[in-house]
Amino acid sequence: MNLVQLVYASRMSGPLSMSELVQMLDVARSRNAQAGLTGMLTFGAEEFLQVLEGPADAVNALYSKLMTDPRHKDLVLLGYGPIAVRQFADWSMGFYSLGDDGLLAEAGLPADRFDPASMKFEQALRLLRAMSDRLGRAESGAGPAGTRAMSSRPREGAAPIRQVSG
Repeated sequence: MNLVQLVYASRMSGPLSMSELVQMLDVARSRNAQAGLTGMLTFGAEEFLQVLEGPADAVNALYSKLMTDPRHKDLVLLGYGPIAVRQFADWSMGFYSLGDDGLLAEAGLPADRFDPASMKFEQALRLLRAMSDRLGRAESGAGPAGTRAMSSRPREGAAPIRQVSG
């Protein structure tokens, strides 16, 4: 099978409620499982960062749909290429809601600013892998104190990091 990995950033084109986000994730998980896609999504104040993995035709078709999805704007392709092994095989669509939990700094990124469109591919992938690892530890109960509350579902009332100017 010809597997590829695609990483992109985008911004919301309008407001998105937590219930709309949950519904979007549920639909994505079902469709991704049917198409043989895996990946991880994170959401900041109004920015998305996502990795998709799977058969090239399925990844390409989904990215084409995302490019015309009215919920997204300013899509930036951060990386695309063949892979031998999936890095996010456990997630039909893992989700991590960014908050003030130190993960950006842990991934070597500025802790006060989530700007995925300006990330290099390697930075974005490192952050997404750290999120996947943290979710995996939290769901298994093996994470550090306080991480058990995190899951692949968005947390109601999670405080996203706000992009700061300057």
